[in-house]
Amino acid sequence: MGSRLVHVLALSGVTVLGLLVPWLQADAWVQLLETVLGSAAIWRLSVVEQGVVHRLAELAVFAVAGAMLGNAQAFALRRAGLQVPGWVGRTAMAVAVGLVGSRALAVALALSPGTAFIGMGVALGLAQGWLLRREVHGAAVWVAACAVGYGMAGPAADWRDQAWKAAVDLGATWRLSSIVITAQAMTWGALALCTAIGGAFILSSLRAQVLPAPGSRTPGAVGRFAVLGLALPLMVALEARERSPAPLAAPPPRLMQPRPARTWAPGTPDGALSPGCAGRGCGPARTYRNEDAPPSPVVVP
Repeated sequence: MGSRLVHVLALSGVTVLGLLVPWLQADAWVQLLETVLGSAAIWRLSVVEQGVVHRLAELAVFAVAGAMLGNAQAFALRRAGLQVPGWVGRTAMAVAVGLVGSRALAVALALSPGTAFIGMGVALGLAQGWLLRREVHGAAVWVAACAVGYGMAGPAADWRDQAWKAAVDLGATWRLSSIVITAQAMTWGALALCTAIGGAFILSSLRAQVLPAPGSRTPGAVGRFAVLGLALPLMVALEARERSPAPLAAPPPRLMQPRPARTWAPGTPDGALSPGCAGRGCGPARTYRNEDAPPSPVVVP
């Protein structure tokens, strides 16, 4: 019992540390790789091309982060007696495709950015649970633990943003550091707790007879490349749609207003013009005089 508890705590600890170390530097690595890729281009990149380069840089960086996480977890699982070949590759692909793809989908659907972590947790749990099914009974518990543990980063980030805004509006800037620390504690504490629960279940439900492994790794490699080949164009398309400028709206057609009719009012003196009027009394008359006409005779009594 004591050794099992040690293995559970080790699995939970390496999960948090294996993801925490690259996670803190992920944004800086993305910016660095994006700068390198952008400077390697021969021509000046458009806005859409810059977005695609940014998405590719995110895929590469989070794939490395997933590989580091997978190595740490595979080490802890081997110490506990679980043989999980292909754990590192599946973890790297699940973290990169799950997180970056969920971010692109959340932006396209106008959802909260925090929902991307739920998508990453589900993708990671499914990828790792597919390997654990050979060794343990009910690998679905590990899938649920990953979905909840990694997905809690989304609500924690949303709460941090709301609390930060409220503190700034109230002028309570002294609370900002405590808000950040609380959000980080919620994120990593939930991940550690859920990983410990899932690890305790899989280590206590080992199969007496391990299912036979596939004869070749080629189908698994083909499946990973197929998932990446389907997900990458989708993410690039979503990024291009997000970065592309909105089409200019056509101006509304101008309505031709009819000019007011000018009618000569009958009986008006000196050819007075009454615009838009066919009779007397409907508006002030405007008089147009002909300068070339001879003056009217003046009758002298």
